[in-house]
Amino acid sequence: MKLYNLISDLILEQAFDSTIIDAIKNKHTCEMEYEDDPSIGPGKRTCEPVALGYSKRNNKVLRAYQTSGPSLKVSEGGEPLPQWRLFRLDRIKNFKPAKGSDSLFQTFSEPPLYNPLGDKSMNRVLVNSKF
Repeated sequence: MKLYNLISDLILEQAFDSTIIDAIKNKHTCEMEYEDDPSIGPGKRTCEPVALGYSKRNNKVLRAYQTSGPSLKVSEGGEPLPQWRLFRLDRIKNFKPAKGSDSLFQTFSEPPLYNPLGDKSMNRVLVNSKF
């Protein structure tokens, strides 16, 4: 049973990663539930995903331009949205491309201050958008 659970987890993780990679490559605006700091609780966020990689603490992370939803930085009196955010993949639930009124996926163009060379908050970038 343990082997089955391990294989199942790996398959689900791979499918989740491929959904994120597809969104980055195709520049799809996405919606997700994110389990952030307990002080603001989980919530739905809308973002423009641009890079997938590993943080300096070796957590798998998504660099995205968050356009709506709760934010720890905002709740602490920091930078209001829209703003760049780094999301840990283990805290993301229900990640999916957002659909427009025409039932097609919403897309985005290059967000402000986008760095095509990567992300200094990451020690390794796996996928990066190209604009």
